[in-house]
Formats: sequence, structure tokens, C-alpha cells
Amino acid sequence: MDTVRQQDLWAIALENYQAAALTAQQGWHNVSVACSYYAVFMAMWVALGDPPKGYWEHGGIVDWFARGDWRTPPARMERELIQAIRWLYTDRVRAHYGTVRLQPFESTARLTTARRVLQTVANALGLSQGGITP
Repeated sequence: MDTVRQQDLWAIALENYQAAALTAQQGWHNVSVACSYYAVFMAMWVALGDPPKGYWEHGGIVDWFARGDWRTPPARMERELIQAIRWLYTDRVRAHYGTVRLQPFESTARLTTARRVLQTVANALGLSQGGITP
């Protein structure tokens, strides 16, 4: 992946994260969780580079990300964080396809997961953390 593409994808990840925070403030928790998920998905894409098949599958990208081969030196990702990403994916599916209204605690927890992933990727790759609020 070239630098321009990396920066574009990173900007999309940050935009999704910021949208997740804003929609949570509005009480739109289903939308917030969905945006948190796509922030994480884009951040994992930035970390891993372009996919071998031309596209990343939702389950597959998490498995590749968990390996930590994209880190220097390579190191597996913390099990707790990977589980939090999987919960985020599950809640994103519930938000889009379920008949459930997610609650504030769910959007808050998923924003925390998104923030942790974005900070991890930014630190590892030297990317801007502008817009990632504590």
C-alpha cells in the first residue's frame, strides 16, 4: 500500500471514529456502534495493507490482525483486545440487522475498543492520532 492510500484509509478510520463519538452523544447508539466497527475495520486494513484476495472479509481481517505480523517486531495482539473487536463486530451485526436498540453502555464500550485499536495502529505505524479523543 502506498503512502497516499494509507493516509486516505486512515482518514476514513478517524472519520468513522469521530462519527461514532458524535452519534453516541446524540443517543444514536446503533449508529455509533456501526461507526466504531468501521473505524476499527479501516484501522486494521491500514495496519495489514491491501488484502491478498483484493478485499478483506470481516472475520478474516480480525484473524490476520490478531497475528500481529504487521507490528515491528511482530507480536500477537492481546487476547482481550481481539475479543473486544469480536464483540464489536457482533454488536455491529445486531445494530444493522437485529431488531434491538443498543444501549449507551454498549456504544461506550465499543468506542473504547475503537480508540484502543486506533491508538495501537497509530503508535505502531507512526500515524496521526488527531481526532482520537481519550
